[in-house]
Amino acid sequence: MIRDLLSDPVDGFEADVCVVGAGAAGILLTVELLRLGKTVTLLEAGGRVIEEASQDPYASEVVGRHHEGVTSGRFRVLGGTTLKWGGQILELNDEDFEARPWVAGSGWPIAKAELAPYYEQALLLEGLGTSLREDAAVWKSIGRTMPEFAAVEQYFSRWCPEPNFARYHRETLNGHPGLAVYLHANAVEMMLKEGKCNGVRCRTLTGVEAVFRATDYVFCLGAIESSRFFLQPREGSLPWNESGLLGRHFQDHLDVNCATIEPRDETAFHDLFDNVFSGGYKYHPKLMLKPKVQAQQGTLNVAGTIVFESDVNETLARFKGAAKHVLRGRFGELSGGDLGPVVTHLPLFARQVYRYAVEHRAFNPPGKILLRAHAEQEPLSESSITLAEARDALRLLRTRIDWRIAERELRTIRMYVEAVKTSLDGVAHVVVDEDVLAGSFAARCDDTRHHMGGMKMAAAVGDGVVDTDLKLFGTKNVFVCSSAVFPCSGHSNPTHTLLALAMRLAAHLSYAGVTTLTPQTESQQHADDLART
Repeated sequence: MIRDLLSDPVDGFEADVCVVGAGAAGILLTVELLRLGKTVTLLEAGGRVIEEASQDPYASEVVGRHHEGVTSGRFRVLGGTTLKWGGQILELNDEDFEARPWVAGSGWPIAKAELAPYYEQALLLEGLGTSLREDAAVWKSIGRTMPEFAAVEQYFSRWCPEPNFARYHRETLNGHPGLAVYLHANAVEMMLKEGKCNGVRCRTLTGVEAVFRATDYVFCLGAIESSRFFLQPREGSLPWNESGLLGRHFQDHLDVNCATIEPRDETAFHDLFDNVFSGGYKYHPKLMLKPKVQAQQGTLNVAGTIVFESDVNETLARFKGAAKHVLRGRFGELSGGDLGPVVTHLPLFARQVYRYAVEHRAFNPPGKILLRAHAEQEPLSESSITLAEARDALRLLRTRIDWRIAERELRTIRMYVEAVKTSLDGVAHVVVDEDVLAGSFAARCDDTRHHMGGMKMAAAVGDGVVDTDLKLFGTKNVFVCSSAVFPCSGHSNPTHTLLALAMRLAAHLSYAGVTTLTPQTESQQHADDLART
């Protein structure tokens, strides 16, 4: 049942696990713990919809470069950022888990092989249970072979059919007998005694307080909020910060348009880079710098996306809903608002439907084509998260963020775009932006709202903030399941790896190891239903 701390009494329910934060990690961790037989209390600082007042604690002091995602990339609401993201899923690469001699601080204290079964488990709860796992199989599904290039490698990201996890798992959240969900429950204090947490004190913006108790506690806050919460002053020292690394080495992904692409053969180029639709799932082709080239050139990990810009993109977006109704045979659901743009642009609409329904590809009309790079930041980044002097309405100190860009990160992007230019020479002329060639494009780089680092996972207390089981150093029963624990970030979207960590943590807390979901589970059935539509 979902309750609201603003109006509903706390009934004293003491769960096996208290999960703080109902975003992607909190929801999927909760669903998996329930499946493994645990009882759970799930606490969410926001409500069912995004509220301006609930967002205010995220207001931060920015002392370094402008960082858009410190406010626009975080949401205190049931479902968290899954209400706003596109649902793109991608694993970290093998080399991201390994120590690269040319990259200081690189590698994880666990091997990727240890996460492999949990990546699979996460796919099932993300609604991607019947998606194609191998990129070669995606190409085969549309009658093509996997392309090969000299210095770059093409790969696919996968997209969740239903990106809003609060909606996707609504039946569990609303009705599971072993679950209590509380909205507007802002965690303000971890009640710690001799290393053991005995409760989490929560407060609403109106001053209502309650203490929630459990055997184990998992904080599934975003990377920035995780550092802020555990940096808050308390009596005595912060035992989890013996290493002095709490809030340090914050990372995002650099994101920048770096070249214009002029195809030599329009049809051949679109066959390489238009999105693929197969079995009800979307697969997005991208290009990454090959690991051997990274090693040869001493770069960080980097990849890129082909961006298609057209004067009719807005029009295509307007009748996307109509296209879905037509393709699913739901003509009765077409509204006047759907039909207006279709009638006005009928030839364009027909081309979009044909490209999708017959050729199983996205339709990208003629226009400008750009290469947009997204690069890893240095694992020992100089960026940091600290506390400001101002307090929010919950009486917690606000965040001060200092986001920096290193010269090596800019060099990585420059080397990447030059590799793309050489590799694609047979299919396109790649015109690299002059400021990229000169290395003077830092002012154009955006953050990607992929917040990572600040609470590094490590094998020893002196090297990080949480151990390899995600347990907070200096505590006996407090865990952090957040991208804050990432030692390094690669080029991949962090969510899928975070959710694999959540599945691994659920197994650890349940002493169950990996027990695989089957297609008969509620979540998998939902995924199959979505795929069929």
